Amino acid sequence: MESSTQEPATQTVCYRHPSRETAVSCANCERPICTDCMVYTPVGIKCPDCARQPRSALVRLKPDRAARAVAAAFFGGLAMGLGILILQGFGLFFALILGWLIGIAMGELVLAASGRFRGPTTGYIAIGGVMWAYLFPYALYYGADIGEVADSLARAPFVVLGAAIAVYFAWQRTQ
Repeated sequence: MESSTQEPATQTVCYRHPSRETAVSCANCERPICTDCMVYTPVGIKCPDCARQPRSALVRLKPDRAARAVAAAFFGGLAMGLGILILQGFGLFFALILGWLIGIAMGELVLAASGRFRGPTTGYIAIGGVMWAYLFPYALYYGADIGEVADSLARAPFVVLGAAIAVYFAWQRTQ
């Protein structure tokens, strides 16, 4: 008759604390770790060495894409500005809807030109495009006389309100 003998269970010790027994190992390197060394991560328990996070990558808008976004905002602002010049004078409600549409269009235009990069940089470019879209038609209509442009905008506060709405939606769209 065979005797059933059990092998004694092998005890493992923490690789950093040899005096501590453990049954837990790192999910990455499989080294044994004690409860003081455990680091809880989204993909399991890891040892302190494996849990060290690499420096985060800072994502920035590349210069060529920024140049494309600025060009898109400039030329898009020209086209939208001509549209404002043609459609001005339809009243407050139309100015508000036009501001909403211009904000969304400028935001999407800048996003498309920047390779869908979202951030403050694209937001500022979109705001510049919106301001250009609203200032260009008045500068074109009144020439280079800034005083007449400011006077015209002061007489039409709904245009300023439409521009503010456009700025808001362009910023929101690019964030």
